[in-house]
Amino acid sequence: MNTIILSALSGIILMFSGFYIKNNRALNILSVVLFFGMIVGGIFDLKGCSMFAGKFDNMIGQSLYGVSFFIALAGLAIFYLLLNKDSFGKVGKHVAEYYALIFFSFTGIAVLAQFHNLVIMFLGIELMSIPMYIIAGTNKESLRSTEASVKYFLMGAFSTGILMLGVTFLYGATGTFMVDQLVNYNKDFETIYYAGWCLIIFAFCFKVSAAPFHAWTPDVYDGTPTVFTSFMSTIIKGGSFLGFILVLKSFPTNVEYTEYYRLLFASIIILTLFIGNFGAVSQKSVKRLMAYSSIAQAGFMLFVLFNINSASKEALMFYTIAYSVANFIIFYTIDQFKNPKFDSFIGLGKANPVLAAAMTISLISLAGIPLTGGFFAKFMALSIGGTNDKNLFLIVIALVMAVLSMYYYFKIINYMYFKKGKNKLKTQDGLTNFLLIIGMVILIVMGIFPGILSSFLQTPMW
Repeated sequence: MNTIILSALSGIILMFSGFYIKNNRALNILSVVLFFGMIVGGIFDLKGCSMFAGKFDNMIGQSLYGVSFFIALAGLAIFYLLLNKDSFGKVGKHVAEYYALIFFSFTGIAVLAQFHNLVIMFLGIELMSIPMYIIAGTNKESLRSTEASVKYFLMGAFSTGILMLGVTFLYGATGTFMVDQLVNYNKDFETIYYAGWCLIIFAFCFKVSAAPFHAWTPDVYDGTPTVFTSFMSTIIKGGSFLGFILVLKSFPTNVEYTEYYRLLFASIIILTLFIGNFGAVSQKSVKRLMAYSSIAQAGFMLFVLFNINSASKEALMFYTIAYSVANFIIFYTIDQFKNPKFDSFIGLGKANPVLAAAMTISLISLAGIPLTGGFFAKFMALSIGGTNDKNLFLIVIALVMAVLSMYYYFKIINYMYFKKGKNKLKTQDGLTNFLLIIGMVILIVMGIFPGILSSFLQTPMW
């Protein structure tokens, strides 16, 4: 409960601070401090020191994994804010409001991390999503930004309808909204019950950009100001996957329907991997390429949902951290160019060695090259899917798609180091270079010592 209250209060503080604080750096520092406060509040939650403990157990309950995941996302948000400290002011004048919207979206993630019934789950998703509909259209001088906001809102409203219909079906079949009681359903309403589960899965697939519910992603990511695309494609995706895995833990594991569950996710994964990777290959804009890359990465992350247990939860957190750090660096680099096409990256290796090196490590991590966090993220995700021998063909497809992804990731590296030309991009300040180096270190350490996360998140946290 601490995380919910602190994230909401932080949003309110940032909303009103805009009247008194006009310095963008000061707002950035204030936001970082508030995120540290949220992390401390989350740690107290893990220790059992929670505000209003036991008062709303039928709505909000203690989820050690959910809170741990929230703390990880808050830590990633600090890295994101510090790295993009100068980018918020480029979007518009209402910088404090931008920070406030980010905190309000974290309120939704905090709710998703601890929901006990389906209604609260729905509220968490909407609290997380609505600020993103607004933030997508913050660049008032760009019609593409307005288009992104409208498309995101309309498609989000459509997915909300699907989610609510699924919740209604489950309630009709079980007579309860409580997540831990969803396994008990009336056999006379079995068809409605499983239809409800399918609708909930489809709604979450929209949130995580999984095909065939991905169509909004390229246009929304491309039209949204790049600094916010970075946030949407990482932390919001991670929060959506958190809600996804926490609700699916209540999916009945009847042997009779296990095969249908596997086939449903296998179909979604194959479609997502094909659309994401082949869509990225044909792109001329690096930002749109990363939008399709986000779809492809969602396909790998979906593997953790085949079998919900402590290993799959750890794999999801590991993947989210590795994927987010890499994406933060890549989108930061993209944001340095007015028109981020491949030609923009020509000569970056000589003009800005630190930024180019960080970009390279991030790209090869997303590609899943060994000795990077992305390699073990993919390995852990595929291992969850590999617990079922029937998924062997699916894993082979995923590996082929991972090889294909190397083409478009290494294409950017080729432009940075091997294409002739000059790049006029200025070098970053000391703090930014330090953060870029930290990002590289995180990705490499996660690739060499993947057990660090396991040792840090011991079994009691699950």
